[in-house]
Amino acid sequence: MMDYRIPRRRILSLFGGFILFCLAIGYRVFSFQVVKSEALSEQAVATRFQESDVAPQRGNIYDARKFELATNVPADQISAIVNQIKDPKQTAQLLAPLIGRTADDIYAAITQPGKEWVVLKRRLPDDSSQKIKDLNLPGIVLDPEPRRIYPMGDFASHVLGFVNYDYVGSYGVEGAYDKIVGGTPGKLIGQRDKEGNVIALAKSAWDPPIDGADLTLTLDNSVQWIVEKALDEAIARQKAAGGTIIVQNPKTGEILAMANRPSFNPNDFDTVKDAHLFDNPAIGSAYEPGSTFKTLTMSLGLEAGVVTPNTTHNGGPYTVIPGGEKVYNALDVDFGLETMTEVLEHSSNLGAMWVAQLTGEDRYYRGLVAFGLGNPTGVDLEGESAGILPLPGQANWTPASFYTNAFGQGLAVTPLQLVNAVSVLANGGLLMKPHVVSSYRDKSGETKIEPTVVHRVLSEATCRTITDMLTTVMNVTYVKYTVPGYDIATKSGTAQVPSPNGGYYEDKTIGSLLGYGPSNDPQFAVLVKIDEPQESPWGETAAGPAYQTIFQQLFMLYGIPPTKPVEATVTPSP
Repeated sequence: MMDYRIPRRRILSLFGGFILFCLAIGYRVFSFQVVKSEALSEQAVATRFQESDVAPQRGNIYDARKFELATNVPADQISAIVNQIKDPKQTAQLLAPLIGRTADDIYAAITQPGKEWVVLKRRLPDDSSQKIKDLNLPGIVLDPEPRRIYPMGDFASHVLGFVNYDYVGSYGVEGAYDKIVGGTPGKLIGQRDKEGNVIALAKSAWDPPIDGADLTLTLDNSVQWIVEKALDEAIARQKAAGGTIIVQNPKTGEILAMANRPSFNPNDFDTVKDAHLFDNPAIGSAYEPGSTFKTLTMSLGLEAGVVTPNTTHNGGPYTVIPGGEKVYNALDVDFGLETMTEVLEHSSNLGAMWVAQLTGEDRYYRGLVAFGLGNPTGVDLEGESAGILPLPGQANWTPASFYTNAFGQGLAVTPLQLVNAVSVLANGGLLMKPHVVSSYRDKSGETKIEPTVVHRVLSEATCRTITDMLTTVMNVTYVKYTVPGYDIATKSGTAQVPSPNGGYYEDKTIGSLLGYGPSNDPQFAVLVKIDEPQESPWGETAAGPAYQTIFQQLFMLYGIPPTKPVEATVTPSP
């Protein structure tokens, strides 16, 4: 008979294995409940409690008259969960007219291999969102997101800038004041269910967002409208490549209007092909100013006491400058003996060089630096250029530079630098810091941006003298573009455009008029700059009509009374 008893050794082995198994289980239980209990508890809490950002409300932007220039509206982002789409072709065809993409483009996006989630369109308007909801398409998801809108389209676009898809300000005041107008995101920490939704009755923590401040600009929408219309008409009249107009309050530094062409619509920033279009030429594009710069040269000569309005100069047909180059007046005109006022009337290159020479290199360049040239003005906008001011002793300066700088060649300024410098003459010699934001308001109250005096550049006496001279220039040389009843201090400029191959283009100029008025109590400093005019290369003709229109409408808009009698015009009898 066979013996079926299990050997004792096997039983002991099985029992030993069982004991080891129990010990292992006991260790794991002990490890989880005692050794790792705190860490596992934190992990469990972290699984249930999730933190998410809560976006703040971005502040509105208003002009000086509280006209709304930028605000927010509800919008949606449309996305596709690729593996939930049942009929990609039909889905693409139905969405195409609602989101502004072709059916083929949408179909390609939602059939990409390896893609689980695809964003199809950002910032959908309400009407499109509702139509998409009504379609009830499988796999198509709408998520709310704020949308920044600019009710006036491309109006003052370079001053405003835009808000990108991440709701971050770019360019203009949107970029420069992003931390102030954009606010601070909040935090929501709460228990979530398996779908990721916050459990309402569970414990949660709420750190509310801080909404952005509302900005009020120094821009006056009425002045901006006048300026943009005048600029468009000037460009069309001259078949020009573009242009810039700035209107500044010379006593406060406030920018009342700033317009550039070409421009862009900040509502459609994502359709702009060339990002350089976002750059603000008024503060970022330096150019050789040409004869408008003679106003600064003459004022420095007057300040130094080396000339008076009646000082005479006879430069002859040309002057030889260091390096042997001959410099002529425009069209090679020899003006003969001329007073300093006539130097400005004739826009004499030779006369301007003579004044700079009498002033001396040291005083002349210290004066230009004091005007703020060669450095950013500090305006509260993104993307400002410092311009180019070669100084004696620097690698890009030569002895010849001293002479050509006197009439606005061989250096470069931004339009804002130039109009801010001429504002010194209108403001009794004080240089102001330009600004485009007058105040901002948040929950703690209103913060005002006060006018800032940088320093004194000229004496009040010099400013009165140069103003009288420039007023005479306007009434004698540019009489066609005067405003009846008002004196305006003015200087024109016809600047050559440097060629990248050296020298200057023969067929390209920049025509401009620069000045301030009324002369007896200046309220406005204005620069009209027309790029590459085709009908007339001269600053007076290219910029004159716009310049006249702007001053005329400014005086009417602000109710500034005439400063002198209006001469009656008698029409002869037939």
